[in-house]
Amino acid sequence: MLYAPTFQDCALVTDDALLAAQVSALFTRQGRYFPVMDGPRLGREDAENETIRRRNALVLAGIEQVLIGGLPDDAAVAMAVGWPRCAHHDAYPDLKAIVGGRSRSRGALHWGKDNLGVGVYQARLSSCELVIDLDASPEISLVSRGQHLLVVFERGDALAEVIASNIAFASNASFATIPELAEELHDHWIEDIYDLGEGGEVSARFNAIVDRARQHVGALELTGYQSILFVTAGFPWGVIAPHTAVTHMYRYPDFGRSTIEGIWASQGRARSTRTALLVDPGAVESAEMVDVAHALYERGALVRTINGSEATPMMVQFLLDLVPYDVIVISSHSGDAQGHRLTYEFPDLEGKCRRLVVDRALSFSYDRVEDMFRVMEYYRFHSLDGVSWRDKAGKDALPVGSAMLAWRDLGGLEGRNEYLVASEEVGRVPGSMGIQMHGEIMLFASHAFAMGSAPLFFNNSCWSWHELSMRATFAGARGYIGSLYPVVDPEAQEVARALFASPSDVTIPVALWRAQQHVYGSASRRPYVMVGLPYLSLPRNEADSIAFLLKAYRGGRAAWAAKAQESAHEDVRRNAARYERFLREDEARFHRQVRALGMSVSTESQIVS
Repeated sequence: MLYAPTFQDCALVTDDALLAAQVSALFTRQGRYFPVMDGPRLGREDAENETIRRRNALVLAGIEQVLIGGLPDDAAVAMAVGWPRCAHHDAYPDLKAIVGGRSRSRGALHWGKDNLGVGVYQARLSSCELVIDLDASPEISLVSRGQHLLVVFERGDALAEVIASNIAFASNASFATIPELAEELHDHWIEDIYDLGEGGEVSARFNAIVDRARQHVGALELTGYQSILFVTAGFPWGVIAPHTAVTHMYRYPDFGRSTIEGIWASQGRARSTRTALLVDPGAVESAEMVDVAHALYERGALVRTINGSEATPMMVQFLLDLVPYDVIVISSHSGDAQGHRLTYEFPDLEGKCRRLVVDRALSFSYDRVEDMFRVMEYYRFHSLDGVSWRDKAGKDALPVGSAMLAWRDLGGLEGRNEYLVASEEVGRVPGSMGIQMHGEIMLFASHAFAMGSAPLFFNNSCWSWHELSMRATFAGARGYIGSLYPVVDPEAQEVARALFASPSDVTIPVALWRAQQHVYGSASRRPYVMVGLPYLSLPRNEADSIAFLLKAYRGGRAAWAAKAQESAHEDVRRNAARYERFLREDEARFHRQVRALGMSVSTESQIVS
């Protein structure tokens, strides 16, 4: 079984890949992961959360010293606040001097500005300082180590390549790089996978996709490894390796942060199976949910089930966002929602008339906390001023920023309707990927799961991998399992049963591989794909789940109540008050359920329905 590495006591926050590579090479202790993260993107609307997510990850890792370099000044200041030991230098020699005694360099490895993942790994193995002074790096695409794990990186993001190399080094794993899939091919291949859900002969079309992927990877030998981690721009490269346990990580966004949280969540029994949420809206025959609940109970989890009419989009979204669960299982339908193609004409910040075409999907849900219906919007940009949103060169020639800031300032549905000039129905809004709840589609919109949890999210729904896997891991899930194309109810049930019936000392990628082997045999059909680190497992719980959950309720209520009073923004105060009220009501419901079962805080975990 693979085990998660421990953390170095030092971390680097930078947008400079060369700086990340050279500083990483100074840390040569095996079994220790040196955390590297990109800086917060303060131009985003959720700029505050960008900083909070990164700072929280460093706290989880127990980092004592934070190194900062190669960031814009505002991002550097945001990350530096509050750390007793923080060094901000943009030059490598300055950071090297601060690292000091941790460095055990016995020479120099001369390298270029490309192929950084291989260069960092070789420098660390040989205890050499990485010196970037060559015109081009050696053309080496594989560092061979153990057969227990292979980390495969899809090139194209130099900073993410360094992070992937750091994962491999900390795990004493083999490390390989493959060529980046061109953006237009990537979009085309992903769309081909989407199209598998539209019916027709799935197996032959899927095999054609797999054959193209194998040709792209080339001569890299994937057999003989017990586990493989693909770090990808979005394509699920694991489809080319059905013979072994495979998982994936996204190189963007927040690869560094997700890696830290995934390692943290895999380091002990105290945070893997304390609590579980099982959601069954009744959209499909989910006969496996009773068996899944029992298997999690046998692992010591406190299991909560939400069934039928209780599984509304608003209820489920609140539970995901506000209550900490280590395991989340949903059995339903998934897929891109229907919607409309809307054309807006409006003045940009400079007064110039702009024409923006977007695809929009809507989700409606009753909010019982405030006794009103709420609307969730999902937009996918189609074109701007007649230029396709996929046309990168064309967009580069436009003043996009001025148009998008003006679009944001128009407000929500009512504000934008004044500028709507055309509307037509579309059968699918690409990327909307909703989950069928009771009565309505839930457009998954979590920016962060509840504090104190980094859940394994198993969305046992047809066609549930794509956008949902990226959104869930961005929100903080340590692992996500979904299907690339539709599966029938009986096979979905058997995969879920086999997955959760696996021994607790088996990693989840291995358990998923065995489950699909059990259901599909030697056939190439492998619809389920996983995102997450290869160490992820579900060991038997050793924590007091009830005490953990009660503490989380009280802490959450206090935090949201404070924000409802102190925030300078009215919408934040209003939403914080809603969240505090929901937690108060849900905590009271939890107390009633616990008392009905005759349990107390010190009692072993049970199933709570």
